[in-house]
Amino acid sequence: MHSVFSPAPAFSRPVAKLAFMLALLSASLTLSIDQAQAQVNAPASSAASSTASTSASAAEELPSVEVKAVRDPAILPYKVAYELISKVRGASKDKVQILIRITSAKSHAPLPNLNIYLDGKNTHQQLDISPTGYVTVPLDATAYADGAEFVTNQKKGSMEVNILLLPKLPQDIFKYADISESIEAAQSAIKELVPWYLRLFMPSVNGVGICYADQNQIVLVKGSEEVHLPANNDAIDPLKNKVHCTRFSAKDVAREKENLIMPASGWQAIFM
Repeated sequence: MHSVFSPAPAFSRPVAKLAFMLALLSASLTLSIDQAQAQVNAPASSAASSTASTSASAAEELPSVEVKAVRDPAILPYKVAYELISKVRGASKDKVQILIRITSAKSHAPLPNLNIYLDGKNTHQQLDISPTGYVTVPLDATAYADGAEFVTNQKKGSMEVNILLLPKLPQDIFKYADISESIEAAQSAIKELVPWYLRLFMPSVNGVGICYADQNQIVLVKGSEEVHLPANNDAIDPLKNKVHCTRFSAKDVAREKENLIMPASGWQAIFM
C-alpha cells in the first residue's frame, strides 16, 4: 500500500512532527480503503478557485469527457476526511484550520492536471484545487450518507497527501488573546485526533509564528508601550519555503492578552 504522507525534512522540528503524527493517524484509518477502479463521466476542466466546491448541477452544465477515475489509497476516504475536519472544527471552536494538500509522490510538487471528484451512487462533485495543491473538501452530509469516495484522474500511487493544522487568526489586527486561544485550540484538536500513545512522541504546540517570505520584517505590538519585534526566527512554511518569523510563545501571550498585534502585510501564521 502506498504511503499517505512523505514528511518534508526541511520543516522545523515541531511542524514536521505534528504533520507526521497526523499522517500516521490518517494512515491507520485508510488500511481498508477500496482500491477498485471505476469508469465515470466527468468534466474536463479543473476548478482552481478558492470558492466553495463546484455543485453537481453546475458540473453537469460543463462539457464532459469520459475519464478513468481511480480510487487511490494515497487519498483519505471521504468518510475519514469528513470526520477529521468536523472533529478539528468542533474541538478547536474554529480557531484552527485543517488543510489537505495533494502533491506528486515523486516530485512533491503540485500536479498541474489533477482532477478530484467526490463520487457516489447519488453524488458527483468536482472539488476545487488551488494552484499549490490545496483541496477544498466540502462537509456534505448528503455525500457522507451516500458513502461517496474521492476519485481522481491520476495513476494509482502517484500522489501523496499532507494534512496540516494552521492557526486561524483575524485578517489584519488581532490580540495576544487570539494567539493564546489558537494554541489552546490546536492542543485540544491534537488531543481529539491523535491517540495518547502517539502524542507521547509529539512536541507540544506552544507557540505561533507570524512569518514572512522576506527578511528584515518587523511585527508591531501595542500594549502598555509600543514594541517592534523582529522576524528573526527562521522556519519552513507548509509549502516548504523558508520564512522568517516573529515567535509568540504560549507563556508570553497568556500574560498580556489585550496586547494588539499589527503585522505588516504579507504575513502568514504557523505553529512553532
